Amino acid sequence: MHQNFHPKGFNKVLVTWGFTSALLAPAASHAQFGRIEFSDAGDFSESAIMRGVKATQAQCAAAANTVWAATVHSGAECIKYWKAGFGDQPVKRAIVFFHGDIFVGVGQTSQTYLDLSNARLQKNAEDWARWLGWPYIFIGRPGTHGSSGNHMQRRRIDESVIISAALDELKKRYGIEEWVVAGQSGGGHVTASLITERADIVCAVPTSAPSSPRIRWEMMGRTKDTTNYADSYEPWKFVARDKVNPQLRVFVLGNPNDKNVFWASQTVMADALQKAQIPVQVLEGEGTGPDAHGLSNSSRIVAGWCARDMRTEEMMVRAGKGLKG
Repeated sequence: MHQNFHPKGFNKVLVTWGFTSALLAPAASHAQFGRIEFSDAGDFSESAIMRGVKATQAQCAAAANTVWAATVHSGAECIKYWKAGFGDQPVKRAIVFFHGDIFVGVGQTSQTYLDLSNARLQKNAEDWARWLGWPYIFIGRPGTHGSSGNHMQRRRIDESVIISAALDELKKRYGIEEWVVAGQSGGGHVTASLITERADIVCAVPTSAPSSPRIRWEMMGRTKDTTNYADSYEPWKFVARDKVNPQLRVFVLGNPNDKNVFWASQTVMADALQKAQIPVQVLEGEGTGPDAHGLSNSSRIVAGWCARDMRTEEMMVRAGKGLKG
């Protein structure tokens, strides 16, 4: 059952890959060109990232590795995913990973992203399922990796609402009962957001995550997000013990020297979880890239530990030996 993602009192005003600090025009300015038509083969072009992708429910149903994520207040999108490590029987617990924002500058998208394909993403899912020893799903966030939607609307509430609806559909399709969720950068924001409303998450690893987009943009000297929206969702404000699974453990993973998503915008989530008496640990890693920001591999490794019910103390010991990239 899809959960209402608008907390009480909340007014909805609100690679590898990471955030860009480049000034982008609001997504509305791209609407005049119209969204690109959905393609079963996947559209990994810069045009699709900038303009968005549109799909019908019929197109989605006819495509492979898709779910139709319909919501009450946030519309519906066709969400692409790649899975591995699943057998013929229902899977009680699965790991799901959310990628970071596609690095978009003025007329620039990561070449790594442009070179992607369905086959490469499937191979990647198979590799991670084997390395982690656990059922694994990679989800294309709205407007990326062939999913319909508008990536220029990221970090606003609708993105996480739609992804939550996609998780509901995947649960029904594969018999999944519990989620271990992890995400890098913008995918970490999705991870933090899902914590605030889903009671089926037993472990979460928001990584290099702007759990407060506002703190991030204010530390950048801006008055709004780099998307040019000032109504990003602030998940740390909506943490509540009565909304989460009693077994939930959260590991806030990041680099204190991250020059892209500042440490204060990450650890605010840990502070809120601690205040709500939800088990949380802060893990420090050595981020890759010029901003010391990339920790997507470590995010999945920590998620794998947690999926196997490794004790928190043992996870902390292992993390203390070094997490990089």
